[in-house]
Amino acid sequence: MKFQKTTLDNGVRVLSEHHSDSRCVVTGFWVEAGSRYEAPNQVGISHLLEHMVFKGTEKYSALELALCMESKGGDINAFTAREHTCFHTTSLCDDLDLSVDVLAQVTAFARFNPSDFEKEKGVVQQEILMAADDLEEFVYDLYFEKIFPNNSLGYQILGSMESVAGLSLQDIQNYYDRHFVPENIIVTAAGNVDHDQLVKSVSNHLKDKKWMGQRPDTPLITPPRSVVKDRFTKDCEQSHIIVGFPACSYSDADRFNGFVLNTALGGGMTSKLYQSIREERGLVYSIFSLLNTFTDTGIQTIYAGTEQKQVDEVVSLIRQELKTIRANGLTKEEINLYKRQAKGQILIGSEDIDNRMNSIAVNEMVFGEYRSVDRVIADIDQVNVDSVMAYIEDKLDPDNLSLFILGPKEA
Repeated sequence: MKFQKTTLDNGVRVLSEHHSDSRCVVTGFWVEAGSRYEAPNQVGISHLLEHMVFKGTEKYSALELALCMESKGGDINAFTAREHTCFHTTSLCDDLDLSVDVLAQVTAFARFNPSDFEKEKGVVQQEILMAADDLEEFVYDLYFEKIFPNNSLGYQILGSMESVAGLSLQDIQNYYDRHFVPENIIVTAAGNVDHDQLVKSVSNHLKDKKWMGQRPDTPLITPPRSVVKDRFTKDCEQSHIIVGFPACSYSDADRFNGFVLNTALGGGMTSKLYQSIREERGLVYSIFSLLNTFTDTGIQTIYAGTEQKQVDEVVSLIRQELKTIRANGLTKEEINLYKRQAKGQILIGSEDIDNRMNSIAVNEMVFGEYRSVDRVIADIDQVNVDSVMAYIEDKLDPDNLSLFILGPKEA
């Protein structure tokens, strides 16, 4: 793998990682704007804008945007996250310029019209209703709202039925002009890609853009760490449980200790919670942990789905496992096991060029530099009994956990 980076005169950063044995290339146009950059009266605007840019551009209609890629065997898609938005394609390496062309169009040359806007608001509202039926996902949206009550980090990425209905076409245009600016844009490509060709293509397809402004000076406000104990009543069969406590940020030097702890808690079938609560007692079908990291903060969550009559027992067992870990830490043998598991996941993931395209973009946004797979493996190797124990003592207080439950009324 060979990494290269070029910053264009207009401020757009272009990054590539060459994989000579690949026949394709994954290309992404990343914008450093997501739901965390929204105002209270804009909740859901980043995601709605992600939809709207595909309704047509200066050069392509909505159908042509899809046809450009699919007619060549490739695809184009997008996603909105809390701290960024990504538009991406997968194509044969010979079609790199076409990928850059369509991605530049949606990122810089989108055209919005009223009829498309009203229809797409309806589409997004249908997506919101559909998401509310996926309770394993929906409980996380509700949890983030509770844990970050007066901070944009707690906003639902999709928005609500009411917030989406309240957005105007001018709101979309203003947000696009304000945030989709060169200093906010990172272009990444991984696969059989020639860096000089990529730079030339990006420069060519953005050269006619008349940018409306500069990167907005909107510093992120780090939310205070609060403890939540709450529930949400919904007509459903199972209760959905989230237990949470503070964790490292993405840029924290402790993040690999956090990664190992997460793997130990519920990162796989060998994890402590999976073995204790599912395998030994059969109380749940699904139980796992997630390390939710952001630029400046993080939350460790544990999810479990169970029958309402077993909620108390499941929560008690989770708390007891956390108390045991707090008191005893992890053994050297356990840490080595979870380190090998983590390293294996990273090395396997490095074979996926889509994963590599994402990784080089996130590292650029957070660290402003490239972090090779070998460097990440070396960082994991530095994790030891003492460093994990120090992390546990700093972050984990079993008597001060957040607890959120989504379940039936009688639970």
